[in-house]
Amino acid sequence: MNNLSIVLCSYNEEKFIKKTLVKLLEKEIINEIVIVDDNSKDQTINIIQSIRSDKIKLFIRKDIRGFASALNYGVLKTTNNSILRFDIDMFSEIDYLINKFKEHSHKDCIIFSRYIKDGKDERGVYRKYPSLIINKICNFLLSSKIKDYTSCIMIFKKSILKDVPIRNTLYANFIIEFIFLILKKNKNFIEVPFIQKKNTEENSKSAPNFFTFIKNGSLYFTTIIKCVFLKYFN
Repeated sequence: MNNLSIVLCSYNEEKFIKKTLVKLLEKEIINEIVIVDDNSKDQTINIIQSIRSDKIKLFIRKDIRGFASALNYGVLKTTNNSILRFDIDMFSEIDYLINKFKEHSHKDCIIFSRYIKDGKDERGVYRKYPSLIINKICNFLLSSKIKDYTSCIMIFKKSILKDVPIRNTLYANFIIEFIFLILKKNKNFIEVPFIQKKNTEENSKSAPNFFTFIKNGSLYFTTIIKCVFLKYFN
C-alpha cells in the first residue's frame, strides 16, 4: 500500500497540536506531515519545533493567511500521491481516518460525510443547521449522489488536481466546487460516515462573530451558483 501524506493548516492550535502530532507519528503508513502555519501568535510553532521527527515539515507563512491557500501550499510540498486533510482538533479520529484509507486506498477521493447512514453532526444549532441547509441546497441544485458538499475532512490523490483543482477562495467554500468537480469529472470517490463532534466548534475560527458568519455564508452560496453554471454550461 502507498504511503500517506498529511497536510495540516494551523493557526493558534497550541491546545491540540502536540496530541495530534504524537498520534500521527505513531502511524507507520504516514511518512510525512506537512504543516502550513499562518504565523500563529500562541505557542503552536514552538510546540511543533520541539517535536523531533524527520516526518514533520513545517512552513510558516507571515504575509499570507487563508485555509484554501494554505492547503494548496501544503499539497505542493507533499511527495506522496495520497493526502489526508483533517482538522487538528480531530486527533481522536485519526485511527478511524487511517483505517478508512486502508480500506479504500484505490479511490481518488474519500469524503468523510456527516449526512449518510451512521454519520452525524453533533455541533450546536448555530453551526449544525446552516451546514445542513447548505448541503440540502447542493443536493437539490447539483446532485444528490454526494450528500456532504462541505466536508473538509477527506483523503484525495494528488494526481486528480489537474482536473479537480483546489481554488484559492477566501474561505472554505472552495470545498463545494472541489467535491462537485469530483462528481462532474467522473472521479472514483466514496463517502464514508463521519461523526463531527461538538468539541470541534470550540476551536473553530470560521465564524468568530455574526457578521463573519453571514459573510462566509454568502461565499458558500456564490460557489453554489458557480457550480450550477458549470453543471449546465460547461
